[in-house]
Amino acid sequence: MKKMFYKPLAIMTFASFTMFGCASSDSTDTTAMDSTMSESATMAGRVDESEDVDALIVEEKVVVPIATLSVTALSMENTIEVDDMFEDIDDTEQYDVMSLARTSPNLSTFVKLVEQAELEEGIEHLEKVTLFAPTNEAFAKMPKAELESLLMPENKAMLSRMLQAHFLPSEVSSLRLADNDRIRISEDSYIPISTDAAGTSATVGGARLIKSDIEASNGRIHIIDNVIVLSQDVRKE
Repeated sequence: MKKMFYKPLAIMTFASFTMFGCASSDSTDTTAMDSTMSESATMAGRVDESEDVDALIVEEKVVVPIATLSVTALSMENTIEVDDMFEDIDDTEQYDVMSLARTSPNLSTFVKLVEQAELEEGIEHLEKVTLFAPTNEAFAKMPKAELESLLMPENKAMLSRMLQAHFLPSEVSSLRLADNDRIRISEDSYIPISTDAAGTSATVGGARLIKSDIEASNGRIHIIDNVIVLSQDVRKE
């Protein structure tokens, strides 16, 4: 059986979005594939290692400096029970992924950070998207100094890099998260995926899925209990 890998969301840079591929757990072949391709080819879900993983390039644009977002402006508490998230919405598929995330007060901090990093334009380019959404309380687990640093305008690229690990440019159900699969962030950096023996509980980069498979019009949301922080959670090969 061929090993599979996932592709993360593009990282926002000043001129383009750079798409990094994802490697499988098979140590015989973890070479990055760096050719460019059309946007449509980035929409695949799980991809054979034999296929190229390419970059999504957008037109260069002028970047306007953004105001500093203070940690004090962010909520570090969940105001509703995780199990109750989205339960008041009869049809979640009437919303796209980011619009659906905005309806939950438990995701207000994550939404603000995505807006701060100006990642929404990149998300809108994707036909399908999977969001691993940390709750407000997940951000409360981060060291305050680290979060403050990420919010500095000069560290926007670092914030974007951290956040892009929470998106996949394809729709992936929790049942498709297999033990020992990995999300490749760069040539030698990976976010590991693990599941329990029964396959009923999944962890992505140290963040456990605590509410899964909330369907939106263009993908789905998995709620996670920790932030996927690259400096701590990515396994280096």
